[in-house]
Amino acid sequence: MPVARVIMFSDSTSEACRTAKRVLDAHHISYTEKNLREDAESAAFVRKLCGAQVAPVFYVADKWLPDPTNEELLVACGIKPDANAVVTKGRTIYDVVVIGLGPAGLAACHGCRLGGLKVLGLDENEPGGHLNALTDVDEYLGVGYDEKISGADVAANFAAHAVEVGATLVKGKVTSIRVDGGFKYVQSSAGEFWARAVIVATGATHRELKINGVEKFLNRGIRYGAQVDAAAYQGKRVCVVGGGDEAMHAAIFIGQHAKHVTVLCPDDKPTAEPLLVERAAGLAVRILMGTTVEAVKGNEFLDYVFFKERGIDEEQGLPAEAMVIALGPAPRKPLAGLERIPQENGYFAHGEGGKTMISGIYVAGDCTDIGTRTMMGVVASGNLCARRVWQWLASHPLPRIGGR
Repeated sequence: MPVARVIMFSDSTSEACRTAKRVLDAHHISYTEKNLREDAESAAFVRKLCGAQVAPVFYVADKWLPDPTNEELLVACGIKPDANAVVTKGRTIYDVVVIGLGPAGLAACHGCRLGGLKVLGLDENEPGGHLNALTDVDEYLGVGYDEKISGADVAANFAAHAVEVGATLVKGKVTSIRVDGGFKYVQSSAGEFWARAVIVATGATHRELKINGVEKFLNRGIRYGAQVDAAAYQGKRVCVVGGGDEAMHAAIFIGQHAKHVTVLCPDDKPTAEPLLVERAAGLAVRILMGTTVEAVKGNEFLDYVFFKERGIDEEQGLPAEAMVIALGPAPRKPLAGLERIPQENGYFAHGEGGKTMISGIYVAGDCTDIGTRTMMGVVASGNLCARRVWQWLASHPLPRIGGR
């Protein structure tokens, strides 16, 4: 049996560390363990080596292996993995499982199928993500320029196209992802699935407005995000908080139904695409720059929004029977099993094409800190990610096991 000097940097509690120990013990490989929770010097070294606190990390035969798969660890120790012993034997294995079916996830499903891969897409909601709330989409090339089309219709077209080329789309909430050898084990409310690679496209959530009164008036005059319920704004005085694309979409829609619309933009100028700002202004939407919402008040329902303008000390009151909070995206909490992926500003950090530090796991769309969050930007992110997965799978061939 090959002999390898193995040093394991472990946090002693994670499932990944326990799995790695079981693999080493099963193959009678001795190792020295350094606990990162107790050894500050080792923890600092690993953080510098990997750019984040990662566990487990192995030093084997003069090579560093941050969070390796079981197969990569065994190969580094000089042992050829036994394909017949893989726990997935006898089960259906997808080439790719895509988690999240917003624009980026649907583009990834479509792109992976173009590469001939067997694809499963999972989402706890209907396909489309944030598209489903938009009433009018025309910022995507070739879509909605000649006649109005809703975000829900665009989402349905995206999903139908992915299914047409052969992707399987399933409704189910993913609860965890686990790396097991060269495979990924995905647990969800729709079942348990195995894949050679995973694309995470779980999107983002709404950034909250944390001031007194917001929780009291939620669904009593205050809502998050661009809404599609025209009756909620008909003939009313409405305030929109935010200055990005989401805020302008909301203002444009509401401006067609409300009595007055005021946008309270927290920045010195809107960050939305200029065309959206131009359209909002064309509907007589008032945009106040450099404003900070201080409080919301009312009895049973919202009556007033209080704010301050930059450079003016006095608080101002704005009569409003409805308010839409559209401050843009905020990162979601990572799924169980993905906590070890380094983050930037709360979003998944990644290399070119969405590659993460965990072999075979890629990220796309709004769950990453992408430069532009337009629909074209997130679709391009999902498509590029799919192409990089083609290349990665081609360079990491695995035996076809069981029912494949």
